[in-house]
Amino acid sequence: MKKSLTLTFFTASVAIVCLSFISPKAEKEVQLTCNVNACDKVDSLYLYEFNGVNFKKAKTAPTTDWATYRFKLPASAPRFYYVGIDPNNMKPVILGTENSLTLNGSCAQFQGAQLPDSDLNRNYEVVKNKLNSHKNEFGQLLQQLQAADRQNNVDMVNAVIMKLSDLDKRRLSYLDSLKKTSPYLGKVAAINTYVSYQANGSPDMTELEHFATKYFQFVDWKDADYNYMPWVVEQMKSYVQTLAGVGFPDAVQVDFLDKILAQIPAESRTHLLAMGGIINGLQAAKSPILGTYAKRYIEKYQKKEPEAAAQVAQLLKMSGSFVSGGEAPDFTMNDRDGKPVKLSDFRGKVMLVDFWASWCGPCRRENPHVVELYHKYHSKGFDVLGVSLDKTREPWLAAIEKDGLTWNHVSDLKGWSNDAAQLYGVSSIPHTVLVDRDGKIIARNLRGEQLTAKLREILGE
Repeated sequence: MKKSLTLTFFTASVAIVCLSFISPKAEKEVQLTCNVNACDKVDSLYLYEFNGVNFKKAKTAPTTDWATYRFKLPASAPRFYYVGIDPNNMKPVILGTENSLTLNGSCAQFQGAQLPDSDLNRNYEVVKNKLNSHKNEFGQLLQQLQAADRQNNVDMVNAVIMKLSDLDKRRLSYLDSLKKTSPYLGKVAAINTYVSYQANGSPDMTELEHFATKYFQFVDWKDADYNYMPWVVEQMKSYVQTLAGVGFPDAVQVDFLDKILAQIPAESRTHLLAMGGIINGLQAAKSPILGTYAKRYIEKYQKKEPEAAAQVAQLLKMSGSFVSGGEAPDFTMNDRDGKPVKLSDFRGKVMLVDFWASWCGPCRRENPHVVELYHKYHSKGFDVLGVSLDKTREPWLAAIEKDGLTWNHVSDLKGWSNDAAQLYGVSSIPHTVLVDRDGKIIARNLRGEQLTAKLREILGE
């Protein structure tokens, strides 16, 4: 059961004016001159690059009058930069191919700046809005389809599938047209285009398998234009969050992610961005496999991107409550008799911390299996600590008695605000955390045969 539960690109009367032109002495050099309003005491503007984890200063433009700032950079294939004062106040821009650009806005709010004489940036805005429109329409149709399924309304289901098919055709047609008229923006569209299972799925795949294997089907990961495209991070993050959110087992998620990473040249900057997106997504999903990819990132990029690697290391340290191999955060909570019980009291045992509640049907259906495992392995050092998300005492105690749960139980009767559940980032139940004899997390959310197999591996038959 679950608990009840994107770059904007203002013209001011006195604007920032940024002019970009090619130096007559070096045809391959671009100079970006910014004449800025409302930037009193701002000594420098910065041109940033995004590496998937943090923003790095690529160029600095100092000033003597807090009005004029100049950058010089090489002409190149199109690539995203960010212009601004700091990472909290900057504007994404595509630079590299156009000889002259003008950026209009206010230094107090770089995010709202516009580039009216840049065909590429102006067209990007149009494309981005169109892609967002497609995504919103897709989401609405999926909601309609779910509603029709719940109502067993076959006619409505078929009507929605027809609409999905039409949307898919429009998305593919738009992608094809952009590839011809603006190849770079076509690549932006490619990483943002996903067609539905209902209209395009194969009968030998489930909808989830279709999503997992087809989400990036229009992307050529070897294309160097993705090296500096922040959409790699955004779309990989979205993909990862969905994989984690729909309940794919950890090992299956790793398999899907590794297959995508295998398609991306290992030493490319695209790979760096993809890894950043994966880590962002896993963190947002509180996924136990965060440690797997964080450790890979640190090992691979600690020399090339030391600041980013240090940031990922700090993230890993702070995420110990849900990362396999991390220290299980200790907590103290009262048992049924009002006596305080600490998780660390059980060191030396293999512990299953079982988050549940008397009102949770899936939890109650899982309880007989946990009872069976408890009786089988308790003599070998296995124990269970039940943490209830109930709000009232009587139903909690009655469920313990009725289901024959003879292990230790604690609760603060705060429901979803249970302190231990908050500490462990629990957003749905049943939710389990398996802890080893030294207090390290072995795995999270093991149930049924997965839990049986893991205990057999650790404790034998």
